[in-house]
Amino acid sequence: MDTILLDIAKDGIATLKLNRPEKRNALNTQLLDELNLALNEIANNQEIRALQITGEGKAFCAGGDVNSMIARLGKAYTTKERLESKIHSIVRMLHGMKVPVLATVNGACFGAGLVIATACDVIIAAESAKFGFVYGNIGLVSEASYHLVKLMGIQRAKYLVFGRKVISAEEAMRNGLVLEISPDQELQNRANEILDEWASGPKSSISLSKQLLNAALDNSIDYQLQMEAAYQGVAFTTPEHKEGVDAFLEKRKPNFKSL
Repeated sequence: MDTILLDIAKDGIATLKLNRPEKRNALNTQLLDELNLALNEIANNQEIRALQITGEGKAFCAGGDVNSMIARLGKAYTTKERLESKIHSIVRMLHGMKVPVLATVNGACFGAGLVIATACDVIIAAESAKFGFVYGNIGLVSEASYHLVKLMGIQRAKYLVFGRKVISAEEAMRNGLVLEISPDQELQNRANEILDEWASGPKSSISLSKQLLNAALDNSIDYQLQMEAAYQGVAFTTPEHKEGVDAFLEKRKPNFKSL
């Protein structure tokens, strides 16, 4: 793969880098296809315990490659098909990924790049990062509506989209879009700390918890409580639960990575 860099470390941490630094990692057809392939590979790799997505160079992702949009001008069906088959498949895979996913936003994060970031479980950002949905500037509608509203609330999301706003990392954090920010030179170290925490945790428990938390966005309380009871029943049968109980009784740290 040329436009994606995939590294899978021995500790079970996978890192995906968008790799078109000369174009600020703008999404063209090749990058979208290779990202879909890489995410499929990760989803089917049972050794992976946590995933990071970031950008090569000084940007996370500047959005869609405008040059590639020119060929689709006025072609509604082609655009719809492309969105569903290439970008929406990425959103669904990230949202449903069994392992936790961290977006490490190292620079500009606009449009479709923000679609990808908001589909991850947690977003952290460099102090210099900028965020924006500026689709309106080229007469298009905003994507990522599902995740954006859940993260920011509907009023803030509308303000961002309607005004075609570009906001700083600090403002993004104040508005719930970003969990935390770090000085640029310290961002990857902070990302590594989070990824290490996730990778050393109980894989099955984190996976089940992610599914529950995602479902809580839309479920009624009764259905959510039923899911919690069912999933807890599953968790009680896992090797991670036994290891956690044994470690508690033996007054030691649990070793979930050995399972």
